[in-house]
Amino acid sequence: MFTKYTRQKFPAAPILNVKLSRPGESPSPETRPALVDTGGDFTTVPLDWLLEIQSPETRWAYLRGIWSEQRPVTLYLVDLHFDGQILPGVEVAGIDEADIETEDDREIVLGRNVLNQLVLLLDGPHQQTDVLARRPLKF
Repeated sequence: MFTKYTRQKFPAAPILNVKLSRPGESPSPETRPALVDTGGDFTTVPLDWLLEIQSPETRWAYLRGIWSEQRPVTLYLVDLHFDGQILPGVEVAGIDEADIETEDDREIVLGRNVLNQLVLLLDGPHQQTDVLARRPLKF
Protein backbone atom coordinates (compact mmCIF):
# COMPACT_ATOMS: atom_id res chain seq x y z
CA MET A 1 0.00 0.00 0.00
CA PHE A 2 1.40 3.38 -0.96
CA THR A 3 1.51 6.66 0.97
CA LYS A 4 1.29 9.99 -0.81
CA TYR A 5 4.20 12.41 -0.31
CA THR A 6 3.50 15.25 2.09
CA ARG A 7 2.99 18.66 0.52
CA GLN A 8 3.62 20.36 3.86
CA LYS A 9 7.29 20.34 2.80
CA PHE A 10 8.75 22.03 -0.24
CA PRO A 11 9.52 20.25 -2.38
CA ALA A 12 7.03 17.49 -1.52
CA ALA A 13 8.65 14.78 0.64
CA PRO A 14 8.26 11.02 1.07
CA ILE A 15 6.55 9.87 4.26
CA LEU A 16 5.27 6.67 5.84
CA ASN A 17 2.34 6.57 8.25
CA VAL A 18 3.43 4.89 11.47
CA LYS A 19 2.14 4.03 14.90
CA LEU A 20 4.38 3.68 17.93
CA SER A 21 4.25 1.22 20.78
CA ARG A 22 6.24 0.12 23.73
CA PRO A 23 8.08 -3.09 22.70
CA GLY A 24 5.70 -6.04 22.50
CA GLU A 25 2.55 -4.01 23.09
CA SER A 26 -0.35 -2.87 20.92
CA PRO A 27 0.27 0.32 18.94
CA SER A 28 -1.05 3.67 20.05
CA PRO A 29 -4.28 4.57 18.25
CA GLU A 30 -2.77 7.65 16.64
CA THR A 31 -1.15 7.30 13.22
CA ARG A 32 1.62 9.82 12.65
CA PRO A 33 3.36 10.78 9.42
CA ALA A 34 7.07 9.95 9.46
CA LEU A 35 9.43 11.74 7.12
CA VAL A 36 11.69 9.41 5.12
CA ASP A 37 15.19 10.88 5.51
CA THR A 38 17.76 8.79 3.64
CA GLY A 39 20.48 11.23 4.77
CA GLY A 40 19.65 10.89 8.47
CA ASP A 41 21.70 8.40 10.45
CA PHE A 42 19.12 7.84 13.14
CA THR A 43 15.37 7.95 13.68
CA THR A 44 14.03 10.75 15.86
CA VAL A 45 10.70 11.07 17.68
CA PRO A 46 9.32 13.95 19.77
CA LEU A 47 10.07 13.05 23.39
CA ASP A 48 6.51 13.59 24.65
CA TRP A 49 5.25 10.94 22.21
CA LEU A 50 7.76 8.46 23.65
CA LEU A 51 6.81 9.31 27.22
CA GLU A 52 3.13 8.94 26.33
CA ILE A 53 3.66 5.25 25.48
CA GLN A 54 6.14 4.79 28.36
CA SER A 55 8.91 3.74 26.00
CA PRO A 56 11.92 2.36 27.91
CA GLU A 57 15.21 4.28 27.84
CA THR A 58 18.19 2.36 26.50
CA ARG A 59 21.24 4.66 26.56
CA TRP A 60 22.68 8.11 25.88
CA ALA A 61 24.05 9.15 22.50
CA TYR A 62 25.05 12.27 20.59
CA LEU A 63 23.32 13.55 17.45
CA ARG A 64 24.35 16.33 15.13
CA GLY A 65 22.04 18.15 12.72
CA ILE A 66 23.23 19.45 9.41
CA TRP A 67 23.91 22.99 10.73
CA SER A 68 24.21 22.42 14.44
CA GLU A 69 26.60 21.23 17.09
CA GLN A 70 26.54 17.79 18.62
CA ARG A 71 23.77 17.36 21.22
CA PRO A 72 23.24 14.67 23.83
CA VAL A 73 20.02 12.67 23.44
CA THR A 74 18.42 9.75 25.20
CA LEU A 75 17.63 6.70 23.10
CA TYR A 76 14.39 4.80 23.61
CA LEU A 77 13.15 1.40 22.46
CA VAL A 78 9.93 1.23 20.42
CA ASP A 79 8.08 -0.99 18.00
CA LEU A 80 7.18 0.78 14.73
CA HIS A 81 3.90 -0.31 13.12
CA PHE A 82 3.07 0.48 9.48
CA ASP A 83 1.33 -1.13 6.52
CA GLY A 84 0.50 -4.22 8.57
CA GLN A 85 4.17 -4.70 9.45
CA ILE A 86 6.05 -4.31 12.71
CA LEU A 87 9.69 -3.37 13.14
CA PRO A 88 10.30 -4.54 16.71
CA GLY A 89 12.80 -3.13 19.17
CA VAL A 90 13.98 -0.09 17.24
CA GLU A 91 16.14 2.48 19.00
CA VAL A 92 15.01 6.05 18.42
CA ALA A 93 16.26 9.38 19.73
CA GLY A 94 13.86 11.41 21.83
CA ILE A 95 13.78 15.04 20.74
CA ASP A 96 12.90 17.49 23.51
CA GLU A 97 10.22 20.11 22.93
CA ALA A 98 12.83 22.87 23.41
CA ASP A 99 14.67 21.57 20.33
CA ILE A 100 11.57 21.63 18.11
CA GLU A 101 11.33 25.03 16.44
CA THR A 102 7.82 24.95 14.96
CA GLU A 103 4.74 22.74 15.17
CA ASP A 104 5.52 21.54 11.62
CA ASP A 105 8.83 20.19 12.99
CA ARG A 106 7.00 17.93 15.51
CA GLU A 107 7.41 14.82 13.46
CA ILE A 108 9.00 11.43 13.34
CA VAL A 109 12.05 11.40 11.07
CA LEU A 110 12.97 7.93 9.83
CA GLY A 111 16.74 7.60 9.54
CA ARG A 112 18.84 4.84 8.06
CA ASN A 113 18.69 2.72 11.23
CA VAL A 114 15.07 2.04 10.19
CA LEU A 115 15.21 2.57 6.42
CA ASN A 116 17.98 -0.02 5.99
CA GLN A 117 15.54 -2.66 7.24
CA LEU A 118 12.95 -1.90 4.54
CA VAL A 119 12.56 -2.29 0.80
CA LEU A 120 11.17 1.10 -0.19
CA LEU A 121 10.00 2.49 -3.49
CA LEU A 122 10.25 6.29 -3.56
CA ASP A 123 8.23 7.19 -6.65
CA GLY A 124 8.99 10.87 -7.16
CA PRO A 125 7.03 11.37 -10.39
CA HIS A 126 3.88 9.96 -8.75
CA GLN A 127 4.85 11.42 -5.35
CA GLN A 128 4.21 8.27 -3.37
CA THR A 129 6.15 5.95 -1.07
CA ASP A 130 5.60 2.20 -0.98
CA VAL A 131 6.98 -0.43 1.39
CA LEU A 132 7.57 -3.52 -0.74
CA ALA A 133 7.40 -7.11 0.46
CA ARG A 134 10.46 -7.96 -1.64
CA ARG A 135 12.91 -6.37 -4.00
CA PRO A 136 11.48 -5.97 -7.53
CA LEU A 137 13.13 -7.98 -10.29
CA LYS A 138 13.07 -5.01 -12.66
CA PHE A 139 11.66 -1.48 -12.83
